[in-house]
Amino acid sequence: MSKKNREIVSGMSAENVSNNTGINVQNTEIKKNQNTNRRDFIKVAVASGVGVCAVGAPICAGTRMVLAPVFQENQSGQFYPLTTIESLTEKPQKFAIVDNKHDAWTTLPNQKIGSLFVRKVGDKVSAFHSLCPHAGCMIQIGAKKNPQTGNEEEMFYCPCHAAHFSFDGKRLDSVSPRDLDSLEVKIENNKILVRFENFTFGIAEKRS
Repeated sequence: MSKKNREIVSGMSAENVSNNTGINVQNTEIKKNQNTNRRDFIKVAVASGVGVCAVGAPICAGTRMVLAPVFQENQSGQFYPLTTIESLTEKPQKFAIVDNKHDAWTTLPNQKIGSLFVRKVGDKVSAFHSLCPHAGCMIQIGAKKNPQTGNEEEMFYCPCHAAHFSFDGKRLDSVSPRDLDSLEVKIENNKILVRFENFTFGIAEKRS
């Protein structure tokens, strides 16, 4: 075969090199498009999830309520030491509960497993779970308008669905199906110990 009809380039004809080059370019473009489509899909999915939670807090909170058994670890009701009785005031103070956290495979030491509020009025010490009984959102303390009196005062409130509770744990509106979940308190050698456990959200009955 003459050189005019066929040139050999690295063991492959120039014609085949040209054809394969065209195929490689096409394959490269297809892969680029596939990668771009994947990245675009991931971006849209992430943005959609963030957007829903950013502008649809009730939706996210509702999802949490439906999935409550997944989020809530079943605590057996162990007593945890918190502080001394002298350090407490009438305004509730928030405390974290730290313990070893277990799952099906591992044990993680010294993990936060929950939190609660504790206050003292006279000789009486009260403790309340920090999760709202309505949908499990984190309870806050702040100045809000009392739904019953119309006066602005400090109280417990839920930022998700605007549930309000007095400092003695009583609900001030009908948003939550029950009062804040109280926890058992005992005093030993001037130390406050609280029995921490989780309760089911969204029902009128206080049930673990």
